[in-house]
Amino acid sequence: RQQIHNAILASLESHLQMKEPSRENNPSAATDGALDDTTGWRALETNLHALASYIDGCVGRSGAEGYNGGSYTDEQLAMFQESSSSSNENNGWFLSGLQHCCVVHVNRHVRAASAAVLGVLVKSCMRSRNPAHRDLLMEQTSPFRAVLKESLRSTLEDNWSQVRMAGSVLCRRFVCAILRIHASESDSEEEEEEEELTVFESAADDLVPMLLPRMCLNRFYLAQGVKLYSQDTWKLVFGAHAHNPDELHSSEETKGGGGMGAVARSAAPLCRYYSKMCDADNHAVREAACQGVAELAQKVGTHPVYAEYLSPYVTMLLQALLMCFHDESWPVRDEACLACGIFCLAYADECTSELPTLFERWTEQLTDQIWSVREDAAVALGDAITAYGPEMLEKVLAVVRKSLPAARDQPPMSRQEYKRLQNDANAHTGNQVYSCGSLAPKLRKGGAGRIGCSSCLVDRPKAPWEATDGCIYLLRELCVRFANRDESDREDVVMNDNILLPLMTELADVCRLSHYPQSDDLRTTLWRQLPPIAEALGKRRFKGLYLDLFIELLAKNLDDRHGTGASQLSIHAAGQCCEEIANLIGVGIFRGRLEVTGQEDAFDRVMEERRREQHMAAASGRFGREVFHSPFGPPIASPMARPVA
Repeated sequence: RQQIHNAILASLESHLQMKEPSRENNPSAATDGALDDTTGWRALETNLHALASYIDGCVGRSGAEGYNGGSYTDEQLAMFQESSSSSNENNGWFLSGLQHCCVVHVNRHVRAASAAVLGVLVKSCMRSRNPAHRDLLMEQTSPFRAVLKESLRSTLEDNWSQVRMAGSVLCRRFVCAILRIHASESDSEEEEEEEELTVFESAADDLVPMLLPRMCLNRFYLAQGVKLYSQDTWKLVFGAHAHNPDELHSSEETKGGGGMGAVARSAAPLCRYYSKMCDADNHAVREAACQGVAELAQKVGTHPVYAEYLSPYVTMLLQALLMCFHDESWPVRDEACLACGIFCLAYADECTSELPTLFERWTEQLTDQIWSVREDAAVALGDAITAYGPEMLEKVLAVVRKSLPAARDQPPMSRQEYKRLQNDANAHTGNQVYSCGSLAPKLRKGGAGRIGCSSCLVDRPKAPWEATDGCIYLLRELCVRFANRDESDREDVVMNDNILLPLMTELADVCRLSHYPQSDDLRTTLWRQLPPIAEALGKRRFKGLYLDLFIELLAKNLDDRHGTGASQLSIHAAGQCCEEIANLIGVGIFRGRLEVTGQEDAFDRVMEERRREQHMAAASGRFGREVFHSPFGPPIASPMARPVA
């Protein structure tokens, strides 16, 4: 067995000494071979995996071969000590080599494999029969702990999801290990002194400013495996029983305020890290950073105790979000837009100085080419009205009155011309490119050097109908939040019928236009947003004043028998809208209103289709079952759940 170990180490050392291309320049263009960042690099990765397997297999070996320990740490303690010591003069390369592979090496497979080796080394320390060997993980002067710190710093923010996932696995193993060690060594007096800190903060000590921001951000990372694994790690670490070696479950009531308390006390390094990541080269990281900033405002910013911890950094975070408003990646712009609205709710006074800039950005996003960006801009404007009251409402209503009729200015175009444009190869040449292994766009970040422009090299011009589409989402927000005085988000802001009825009348008239092919998309948005508007207004108010504005257009869109060329999306949305409104005001009443249009038969077909779909869903057991989701496969029904009888 020792010969196998020596052979692995010898091969590993020899491959570490080979010339390696720099990560700073183009690795694939290196003169010493195709050593790029996607292919395997010689046998170094294989050696690391072999070493990890060997270490993991060193359990309880003793006696015949002369090993008295119970783990790899017991057998090879010299590998973890200072390289300057006389007993370690031949093994000084080991820890530095692993750190080099994790932090510096050009190849992502090697970086992930070295993180796996460090993970099994942590496991080996916990297996050791000598409790003193656990000091390798706890002592701040330990060389092994220093290597773990730098390796986690790098792998938890690696651009490759594979490496980030390996770093997340290493992070959970290391943090859970130090939590167990801390729990076994702490006494009641120390617990009283550290009552204001979480167990994680007490155990990690100097690692908290480095670990906590990365653990927070990875809960929002684009890759589902990294995101879900990091969320589970957070629950394990900040659970109510995180101090118990056998119980690491989640709970809201934890020592030191749980995760929220730890985040508040680490607001300075966390906010600096988020601001830095808002300017990262990776669009997925920028998107996750914006989501993290929004979470800070929503949870910490509204907390009665911890809000003051975040107040000094609001300006810094707002500036980072404003920079992301100019990003070429629309998901980044989308998240930045939402985060700014949430910040205004939590820190209205601190955001007042940036309000003119924010309002300009929000109204720009309201006419964006991406429908979800338009919707979230409307949500952010609703937050701004909640934060700043009637004055902001008047500004928003001015935008609605100006932009709502914009679809009238849409240039005429036949569906045949639209299809020819979509199938024109020249029109699609040189457009959006996408990242390897991701459906997200491969885009450069916006920045201060391009403030005031769209920050995009290739972009489709905004269309007038998209401004009208954005106003539909904005009208939904106004109705849902401020339609009724008793349920309004603010007592001094109410959307009465004198304000709302002219706007809804104009909306119905604009949506009747059909001189351009995208009018079908506009009506699809209308049918999807009309039910929540109706529910917010209430049965009597909507039925009396607003239903007749849309009933004829809605009935006409229920099928394509009239040859209108309606898409299946708009037909389905119209049917769904009919069902929801009929359930709100009464099926018989709604059908009676449809009789005037002669479309009651179409409505009957729609309702019959809905009943058939619900019956099939119930028969297949989709209703009434608990399901759990895996990031690597389709939803699977829980075997413990019972189907509906």
